[in-house]
Amino acid sequence: MNVSEFKNNILDYTRKITDNISNAFSPICEHYGLTMMQVRILMELHQSGFHTVGSLAGSIRMAGANISAMCKKLENKKLLERVRDQDDERVVKIDLTEKGKEIVLEIDKALNEKFSRQIRHETEESFDDIILGLEKLNALLQKISQVNYE
Repeated sequence: MNVSEFKNNILDYTRKITDNISNAFSPICEHYGLTMMQVRILMELHQSGFHTVGSLAGSIRMAGANISAMCKKLENKKLLERVRDQDDERVVKIDLTEKGKEIVLEIDKALNEKFSRQIRHETEESFDDIILGLEKLNALLQKISQVNYE
């Protein structure tokens, strides 16, 4: 396989993977009236605890202004709250509300059930192979991204 074919395969598979992730996750997100990115924000807060807008943006690789707008929508839905730091009022912490925690647990359970039904026949070795392949692809793309365009 030449470089051009390899590049085209990567582009084709990343598009297919993105489409399939969307197809797998979107129905559950939509059931709760949320977008995939909103669920991603809620999941990050659930897994890591509170964040600032900047740290949340860094964690999910998104611009701070976009995160702030999404957080406002999630705050209006009573799924998260913004609280000023008592030690430094310039710092605003974002955290899940009780309702947000409940929704995240429900979504996580639904996703686990959906995945479990489809992957129960796979072996641990298959999972390891998939993760290893993704790690290799990510490492290659990191190297490529560091090459300056001239």
